[in-house]
Amino acid sequence: MHLFKTLLFATGLSLTAQAGFSGASFAEVNVNSVPSIINLNKDIVIEGDIVYLDDIFSGINTEDRTAIARSPALGKDVELSARWLWALAQKNELDWQPSSHLDTAMVTRASQTIDAIDIRNSIETALLERGLVDDKKIEFDRKDRDLKIPAEIEPTLRVENISYRPGRNRFTAQIVIPAEGRPHINKTVSGYLIEMVNVPVLKRRISKGDIIQAQDIQWITVKESKLSKNAITDIDNLIGMTPKQTLKDQAIIRTSDVDTPKAVSKNGLVTMLLQSGSLNLRTQGRALENGAIGEVIRLVNTQSNTIVNGTVTGAGLVTVSLVNKTIIGTN
Repeated sequence: MHLFKTLLFATGLSLTAQAGFSGASFAEVNVNSVPSIINLNKDIVIEGDIVYLDDIFSGINTEDRTAIARSPALGKDVELSARWLWALAQKNELDWQPSSHLDTAMVTRASQTIDAIDIRNSIETALLERGLVDDKKIEFDRKDRDLKIPAEIEPTLRVENISYRPGRNRFTAQIVIPAEGRPHINKTVSGYLIEMVNVPVLKRRISKGDIIQAQDIQWITVKESKLSKNAITDIDNLIGMTPKQTLKDQAIIRTSDVDTPKAVSKNGLVTMLLQSGSLNLRTQGRALENGAIGEVIRLVNTQSNTIVNGTVTGAGLVTVSLVNKTIIGTN
């Protein structure tokens, strides 16, 4: 408010000259051309850089406009007090005076907003045209914000002067408003292009011992820098596995979090399939360790107490090849 008043009284007609009005002054207003009824405009919305006398008071001659001061900054309001308005009216020989201290006026600069999402999309499009955003995400140095611009400017933009440093994945670009014609606003933005990667995660909690199925999985996109070295990024390394502990939904899964389901449990009874050439015999055995399908485990023949090595070939099924002399001891 103090700055607004200072601009008015300290600069005199300097702003009038800037606005293209020469040879006129506040004292030179033709009093005879001013109507007898002068009214105060309480809510004043300004389009443009200059506040004129007829913006504040109605009922005066608008052919020769008298510049008062610069408009408030975008998004800012300036309240004009009754005393200040009376001084302005007297200085310009207007037949107006406040009836009370409540006769004030509020000056607002008319503005409009370009949405932060539109700004981001325009920059992404410009970077994409240069092949810079494949599998990458834009991260600005400053938080995305809507951009206020004067109401009289077309709310369009274009992106120019893109600079990219591949070693640091850093970019700078210039936003020009409006998109066509003489630029009114030039704004520089900067940020990083973050490498992104798709990873499979669980849709729901999966408990220890449960088997992870394809329908339990969905994909999310995360920053590559946030992934540990043993994070699972291939869905084939997840389907058919079982959690070592309960896994939460949406959490990135590591190879150390899952295990191959055990088809045979330690100390559990199993069917031993004894193979010797074309001869196949079945007998009962007891597993001496856990085993998943395809793993070789030790087990004991419960009839002969012979300890052998066998390959887990199914749930509760271990195949022992007698040709390979798999007998390793007795129990």
